[in-house]
Amino acid sequence: MTVLTTLLLAATAAYVGHSLLMLIGLARARFRDNTTYEPTVSIVVAARNEEKNVQECLESLVQLEYPKNKFEIIIVDDNSTDATPSLIAPFVASHSNVRSFVAHPAGGHLRGKANAIAQGIDIASGDIIMMTDADCAVRPSWIRGTVQQYEDTTGIVAGLTLLKYGNWFGGMQSLDWAYVLALASSTMAMGNPLSCIGNNFTFRRKAYDEVGGYRNIKFSVTEDFALFTAITQSGRWGYRYPIRKETLVLSKPCTDSSSLYRQKRRWGVGGKDMSLSGFAIGAVGFLLHALYLLSPFLGMDLVVVGASFGVKLLCDYCVLRVPLRRTDRMAEMQYLFHFEIYFILYIVLLPFAVFLGGAVVWKGRRY
Repeated sequence: MTVLTTLLLAATAAYVGHSLLMLIGLARARFRDNTTYEPTVSIVVAARNEEKNVQECLESLVQLEYPKNKFEIIIVDDNSTDATPSLIAPFVASHSNVRSFVAHPAGGHLRGKANAIAQGIDIASGDIIMMTDADCAVRPSWIRGTVQQYEDTTGIVAGLTLLKYGNWFGGMQSLDWAYVLALASSTMAMGNPLSCIGNNFTFRRKAYDEVGGYRNIKFSVTEDFALFTAITQSGRWGYRYPIRKETLVLSKPCTDSSSLYRQKRRWGVGGKDMSLSGFAIGAVGFLLHALYLLSPFLGMDLVVVGASFGVKLLCDYCVLRVPLRRTDRMAEMQYLFHFEIYFILYIVLLPFAVFLGGAVVWKGRRY
């Protein structure tokens, strides 16, 4: 047996172990509903040049099934140059719990989207802050299903986001989100909070104030991850990441490879501050996927490579099955093969894009 074959088998075994731990964590990520808890809630959405999306987002938010006098919607126009403001205005005029304003320039750590969100939180009155993006749509049960996960010591409750898709390119991306967020839910349930996603991210206002909010947090191109890290590392608050249909948020996939590259690179750059355990998980995936790509050029036994890939495929199927079944989205499994090819490529290429790719460009801004 060659050294490379031994390395491949070791990486495959590590991947199997990692997948089993994910499944154990996902099994633990079920929490008892606090059905009597009905706090005041502020939903904060930052919108920059979202004329194609913001109306659908707002239509879903005003249909939330929660006492109207207990939740407010704050839309922060992040200096849009398109028709976004004119699409927001009718909702403000027709719904007493919808407010909107244009973000003003700020300094220090407040840049880009973090600046807009911080200003929205400044005027928020709710005990619980809930965040989503202007290109997302939420379920009517989103508030109630989320706040019922809070207990007195809970500082953060995150939720799953999947993608609306009409072809293999979108379906492949949705499986990617399902896998990555299942990993986040699993590790959080195991007491190792790695990350969450900002378009389905909620936190107790008191926890936000205790860490000093965005004004006190070092700027990051992934402002949601920076705030998540500040609260979870404070040691004062608990956290939960249940995967449930009631709190599912739907976003839209990238429409082409260029926008997908920019999204993944921004997430990768923001994730450079991740804990050592997060890098260890990534290293296993990188090694295994790199060996798959290089195997034809390294003279490796392709039968062994194929068997390893079959084991990996089974592991990924078992992991993806959990979030998809809990949210009635099993139809997305038809794109599993597309996802696997894409997953191998981007896991190998992402580190190079993160460290060698130059400035991050997002929403017309450079960071």
